[in-house]
Amino acid sequence: MKYILIRGLCLIVIAFSASAENKAPLIVATYIEPPYSYYIDDEFAGIHVKIITLLAEKLNKQVKFVQCPFARCLSFLENGQADVIIGIRKTTERLQYLTYLEQPISTQTFPLQFYIRQDSDLNIANYSDLAKLRIGTLRAATYFDRFDRDQSLNKVEVVNYNQLIQMLLKDRIDTFLEREESVKPWIDHVDYKQKIKLADYLYNKSVDGYIAFSKKSTFINEIEQFSLMQNQLIKNGDIQAIRDNN
Repeated sequence: MKYILIRGLCLIVIAFSASAENKAPLIVATYIEPPYSYYIDDEFAGIHVKIITLLAEKLNKQVKFVQCPFARCLSFLENGQADVIIGIRKTTERLQYLTYLEQPISTQTFPLQFYIRQDSDLNIANYSDLAKLRIGTLRAATYFDRFDRDQSLNKVEVVNYNQLIQMLLKDRIDTFLEREESVKPWIDHVDYKQKIKLADYLYNKSVDGYIAFSKKSTFINEIEQFSLMQNQLIKNGDIQAIRDNN
């Protein structure tokens, strides 16, 4: 009788341990930004998609991608509706609800450039020329400190890159700022050459991009394991190989 009781208790402990293990999928807040993340043939693809998938696989986790505009992705993370986001800049405000992995997964070296219409006579040669212009920005995105904190500028927030381009072409904004690699996938090659041009002024400081977890995520207690595995993937060249093959 004692043996049966002890055996029963052991089975209960084992069952409890198995149920306590986090089997839920890792929910990835995903905003569309080719070549880093995009949706094609009913699947998510891109550099960031492959990196987070590889990281999850190494830790025996399943992933679920949830597409959202950038601002909504941040809201999902703040509320705990998503677990993780990839390729995000570290800011004081975001540190209130995000925990970042130790190392950045990338350092963005392409400059932030200001786009204007090809037929525009605007001259944006320095920061002061931005005054009184209608400047398109992505909602909740950050660019560089001086610009982000400047409340005197007329910033027009939109949801995605396509809206930025269309509003510029329709003369609803005077300019927008972004890196060229993020703009080109959203516009026809001919239109890019014939309808828009780059202003002289640009911001050319590199920016680190990180993988960050919601502080309300059920995976937050495993943050050290994620960090260690990411460091290993960086050291082994696996993450660079993903970049090189895209």
